[in-house]
Amino acid sequence: MEDTIPKFFITSFFSSDNMYLFFFIIAWAISYISFPVIINISKVKGLTAIPSDRSSHTVKTPNLGGVGIFMGFILAFTGFGSIFDIGSNYNLIGSLVVLFFLGLKDDILVLSAKTKFIVQFGIALLITLNSSISINSLFGIFGIYKIGIIPAIALTTFVYVLIINSYNLIDGIDGLAGIIAICFLSVSSILFYNSHSITLLIISLTLLGSILAFLQYNFSRRKKIFMGDTGSMIVGFLISFLVINILNLKEINFGLFSYTTSPTLLIALLFYPLVDTARIFFVRLVILKKSPFNADKNHIHHRLLALGFNHCQISIFVGLFTFVLAFISLLMINETIYFQLFSIIFLGMLLFSLPLILEKMRSMTFNFLGDAILPFVIMLSIGLMQSCATKKDILYLNDNNSNAISDIKLNNQKIESNDILSIKIYSLDPESSKIYNIDLLESSTSVNSIEIIKLKSYLVSDQGDITMPVLGTLMVNNKSTLELEGYLKNKLIGEGHLKEPIVKVRILNSKITVLGEVRSPGMYTFYEKNLTIFQALGLAGDLTINGKRKDVLLIRNENDTKTIYHIDLTSKNWMDTQLYYIKKNDVIIVNPNESKIKSSGIIGNTGTFVSVISFLLTALLLIKK
Repeated sequence: MEDTIPKFFITSFFSSDNMYLFFFIIAWAISYISFPVIINISKVKGLTAIPSDRSSHTVKTPNLGGVGIFMGFILAFTGFGSIFDIGSNYNLIGSLVVLFFLGLKDDILVLSAKTKFIVQFGIALLITLNSSISINSLFGIFGIYKIGIIPAIALTTFVYVLIINSYNLIDGIDGLAGIIAICFLSVSSILFYNSHSITLLIISLTLLGSILAFLQYNFSRRKKIFMGDTGSMIVGFLISFLVINILNLKEINFGLFSYTTSPTLLIALLFYPLVDTARIFFVRLVILKKSPFNADKNHIHHRLLALGFNHCQISIFVGLFTFVLAFISLLMINETIYFQLFSIIFLGMLLFSLPLILEKMRSMTFNFLGDAILPFVIMLSIGLMQSCATKKDILYLNDNNSNAISDIKLNNQKIESNDILSIKIYSLDPESSKIYNIDLLESSTSVNSIEIIKLKSYLVSDQGDITMPVLGTLMVNNKSTLELEGYLKNKLIGEGHLKEPIVKVRILNSKITVLGEVRSPGMYTFYEKNLTIFQALGLAGDLTINGKRKDVLLIRNENDTKTIYHIDLTSKNWMDTQLYYIKKNDVIIVNPNESKIKSSGIIGNTGTFVSVISFLLTALLLIKK
């Protein structure tokens, strides 16, 4: 019997398609049962948060909620992970244990910010070095995509420390940290489910179950408990771990949306903790001239409390606007990275600052700014940030001409000097044809390396000939592969070498170059006798959304003359010409469209310029007292 007894009973209730729900339920149940015990012990032993002048609570409250979250997650994930054959995650579990004890000691004895930072940095660096997952791309920011190993390690470590601390800083009122985690984990669960990343999906749902149980007590009046540094460190670390894995996902299609790897969705989901951290550091360092680690009441949630909102209202407000911002980021996923970043930053500042902006505008004696200029700038920014491209600029072959395309006479590639030829000769008697094949004569080992294959092929000399076993020196220059096949077949039959031979000729070093606005520009080798321009663009991953489809350049060398052709991919007119098929050494250049050209300079993009001005105006309203 292959299944263990526990697995047999569990899988009787949970199919393989929804077994991850089991982890969610178990984590919730363990945490929910644990919290009353933790609350009672905390009260008996005096392990409670004492209200201070910056606290948002007025009575002593247990602050070891992280213990219950840790127990729910760790027991469900490790205790039942082996039942469903989930891969080992020793690095993750080990890091969680260290952060658990670090947070526990901080909740009970209070540690210095320096000590916490050193441990967090060490854990982040170790898990980055011991893991194959890191942030190895800047996704086009500053024109950079792939980055080296050292920058990738440094960036990944920084992201771990940044998210852990920004998440820790927002844990100041009931429900806020938990609601933000639920928003993130809900979206990450959808992404991992659609990408079939089962282990990461289970991590998301297991943590989600533990946090939902925590929120039930965090919002309670009689049995209240805070997350504490134990919980914020654990949850922040797991969120950062999932962030880095999401940045390594490939394109995902789900429902009405598609997700192409981009940091903007994650920035949208974590916008509140990130912007609150940035704001706190700015206010403390620049305005108040003090250490950024000294606690005060300058968080956004403190400002909202001062306006009369209660804890539940603020948490729901932040959660709702987080989902709205994430939804908007998905709508813009195919735009340029600069457009996405500026739009998310501007809209995020606007959404999360809306109550403060409205309050400022109400308190102004001269309210022309609130009544006219600010709404005008906001509406103008949103309007100008919309894409100006039409479907006719983007879709291929969208003209109204007839669907009929004329048959094109295929011109096989002509063999030239320095070409590398693969010539295979077969017959009814394999042993008889073996002596005509250079690769079979030299070795019978099966090696798939293209370089080895080239060494076992024929290099056309400067004089245009090759030397074959038995057949000797043959002139092949200016013959097509089809013509050479016929020539060799007739020679083998005419000279009495073989009966009914089969000859296959391929050019192994046929190359094309695809540059510009494609997903993977570079030089590509092809082995087909005839390659279409669509197949060539497919080798390069297709045009990006910013590629100029109406004017793709094809540079072709014919009779020692280079000719530049202009191709409109949105029309069918060129498809019945010789441009439809690619030739050796062709160069395809896809220029950027007007939107991409404008977005390459911040000031050149009107929408971005207005967004920046609006962003500065909003920041001025928030900072000004």
